[in-house]
Amino acid sequence: MMNMKANIVLLALALATLAASAAKDARDPFLQPFTPDSPWNTPIGDKAQFEPIKGIETYHGGINYDNRWSTGFYQATAADRQARLYIHDYTLWDQLAAGKVKTMGNSDAVEAALRKVSVDQPRFPANYYSTTRQSPPGPRACPANIRDIKSDWTNTIYVPATAKPSPDSDAQLAIMQPSGLVLECYDAVVCGNGDIVCTMASFSDPRSDGTGANNGRCASLLNNYAGLIRQGEVAGGKISHVLSCTMSRLLLAPRAVWPAYAFDMNDRYEGAVPMGALLAIPPDVHLDALGLSAKGKIIAQAAQEYGVYVVDRGGDGGITLKAALDADDALYADRWKDAEIIVKHLQQVANNGPDSIGGTPRWPRAAPRAP
Repeated sequence: MMNMKANIVLLALALATLAASAAKDARDPFLQPFTPDSPWNTPIGDKAQFEPIKGIETYHGGINYDNRWSTGFYQATAADRQARLYIHDYTLWDQLAAGKVKTMGNSDAVEAALRKVSVDQPRFPANYYSTTRQSPPGPRACPANIRDIKSDWTNTIYVPATAKPSPDSDAQLAIMQPSGLVLECYDAVVCGNGDIVCTMASFSDPRSDGTGANNGRCASLLNNYAGLIRQGEVAGGKISHVLSCTMSRLLLAPRAVWPAYAFDMNDRYEGAVPMGALLAIPPDVHLDALGLSAKGKIIAQAAQEYGVYVVDRGGDGGITLKAALDADDALYADRWKDAEIIVKHLQQVANNGPDSIGGTPRWPRAAPRAP
């Protein structure tokens, strides 16, 4: 009888331990997307091999160039506007770039014209501009082993009144739906009633590992909401995930490495850094000696402990770290000074891969962001 009681006590303790462990690993997939062992949530390892990036000291750094060229990431509930999703063709990018169409605030006539030439299903199996083979000279090649873009597809969507795309010709937008999936759009136009017209969209899973297999809307096929500096992280003093950035074509090479699955068609890349490269500030760099502001040091610490993934091509000027459009605490007035310092100290982690982020994590995994 005593043994049975002891076993019951041990079992209860074991169950309590498992419950506590599960609670510790619980995360809000909107605040901190992807699995705990995702490349986006794994600190850099103790055997990481750092390689300098040739000429990086001559390039500029930034955070959300001109408060654009990022992603608006929002969470919808069933109480928000129920709207419809329309898929336009690739000419919408040209209309946005020429100013003929705006990401928001168009006339009823413009909105009606956009809907009229749109369809109800994706037109492409991935991004129409993403390829695994340099193009030209060869034709575009799309990865075969990616999430079906029609997975969980629906034309009925929920759109918060606050949702807005990035105000540029890429017009990236991501909205977590009440289902838990994320509606991820490129060239998004939000109509007055909440309807969204875009050239490409999918419903991605923020509980996945967050690799290019998820078929995201960046050129790399990584998700457009991955690695964003989020509202409250800088003010809270800690960023507990890998950052994301865009990089000049003059630094990029026409190839992709894990966790990216593709790069830009018609890329004109002239550098040596592949799409999907993990960049980081080496651990022997003393952040206190760099002349960063207090906010800049928080961002630099994330770049040193977790690193920065290259997810898309940016302007020819340099490297731009991405923050969510509403991350006011990361979009402070003098952030460009800190970004210049951070970018010039980045090196490429040469031995990053699916089996190891450069060895055993050098820093402990941070507690997840919970509701």
